[in-house]
Amino acid sequence: MFFEPSQDSRQTDTEDCSPDSRVTAALDELDIPYHYLPRSQKYEIHYALDSGRSQSVYIGSHTQWFMGVELRQIFSSALVSDALFEARTANLLLRENFEMIHGGWSVMHDPDEKKHFVIFSLTAFASLPAKQLSPLIECVASTADDMENRLSGLDEF
Repeated sequence: MFFEPSQDSRQTDTEDCSPDSRVTAALDELDIPYHYLPRSQKYEIHYALDSGRSQSVYIGSHTQWFMGVELRQIFSSALVSDALFEARTANLLLRENFEMIHGGWSVMHDPDEKKHFVIFSLTAFASLPAKQLSPLIECVASTADDMENRLSGLDEF
């Protein structure tokens, strides 16, 4: 598995929303190409899997505090729909959640795009060093891609 470079690597959009310097430093240390999306306050990484498939992974720049610990979200999409998902799909995701301790499946509605997304996300310490961030990115990418392949057979994320 490796990270796919793009012309946008290490670029930020022009809107005034500062990226988290800890994430920037970790990704730079790992030599992982990324694009910062200031409107959504996320880093976008294109991850190439050994299978020849690829997956976009997002790392939130925005953090939240919980019980004195600063946390951030790392996630990736696996399925998209214009409507709510079928009960069969929702039940599959709930069963998968029961088996996981390192992250979980959820449905996110994007009102701007008028779409629903199945996403796999995990919550990580906001100040993770690069060597601990890298396997989390790989975990999110491979878990989301496995489900994407299972549900649709496509490679659109």
